[in-house]
Amino acid sequence: MAHSTTTTGLTDEAFDRLKQKLIDLVEPLSDSQLLDLADGIHELLRQRRTLRQHHAERMTERARLASLS
Repeated sequence: MAHSTTTTGLTDEAFDRLKQKLIDLVEPLSDSQLLDLADGIHELLRQRRTLRQHHAERMTERARLASLS
């Protein structure tokens, strides 16, 4: 499966290796533990999205204020 290189600098091959390591690590977890982990990751993604949105809004507001000057 092909993946694009992310801003973290992971190559497709490095990402695939990391993904396999993570799968190996979570394999012994119970369903409940795995769902809790997935919920935590999902919450992290929501927080990142919110942070990016706030940053974009601040930059747009700064650009708007600069254009008024």
